[in-house]
Amino acid sequence: MNVKTQSAAETHADHRHWQSDVACWQDDIQNWRTEHSTALVQLQETMQRIQDHGKSLESHANTLLALEESLEHHEKSLAACLKDNPENVADDPLNAQHAKQAQLHQTQQEAHERIKKHHHTAMAQVAILKAALEAAV
Repeated sequence: MNVKTQSAAETHADHRHWQSDVACWQDDIQNWRTEHSTALVQLQETMQRIQDHGKSLESHANTLLALEESLEHHEKSLAACLKDNPENVADDPLNAQHAKQAQLHQTQQEAHERIKKHHHTAMAQVAILKAALEAAV
């Protein structure tokens, strides 16, 4: 291996350059430490939001169960009305109940679509973050 002979001035210049590099790298590390601390706080906040999202999913599931029970009750009321009504015409209270059931269904459909979109977006972002962290160093 051939090593180039350098003058004292060239050697000192290399050392100053290396010291400058090390100083820049130390600045990077300090900045990264600050960003890392901030990221940990943000991840804790994110974890809380993910847990809150889970609670929202459970609440939505419970609302759907109630909607399903309401629909079953409405269907039974309709069947009883039609059985007792020879002209097969639903009465006014049943029509009002049906309109209410239709509105409940529409409201839940809209809520479900909002939750679905939010859920898919959030889970995709978590997967991206996980993949990025697993690929690091």
